[in-house]
Amino acid sequence: MSKTELKGATLLAPLPVVMVSAGDFDNANIITVAWTGIVCSAPPRVYISVRRDRYSYGLLKKSGEFVINFTSESLLPACDYCGIRSGREIDKFSEMKFTKERASHT
Repeated sequence: MSKTELKGATLLAPLPVVMVSAGDFDNANIITVAWTGIVCSAPPRVYISVRRDRYSYGLLKKSGEFVINFTSESLLPACDYCGIRSGREIDKFSEMKFTKERASHT
């Protein structure tokens, strides 16, 4: 068996595209993320990748929590919009008429 050396590159397309909500109830943002997936099945763990210069990066670091929202075909316009607009400039929840709800921890 011979060894194959690969050059650094993205070998798999980052899928699926999801909308990630982050922050607290008073200061929340929703971003479009393509770099997401499963880290572990037991215990269940997922990951997202967000660049440090993004507005939501600070929200994620502060809270340590996020929600992955899977998109449907009807949400594609909102998914696109949230991917090209910054939460520094607008409240995407209001712009997209999304409802903020507090999570109940059981």
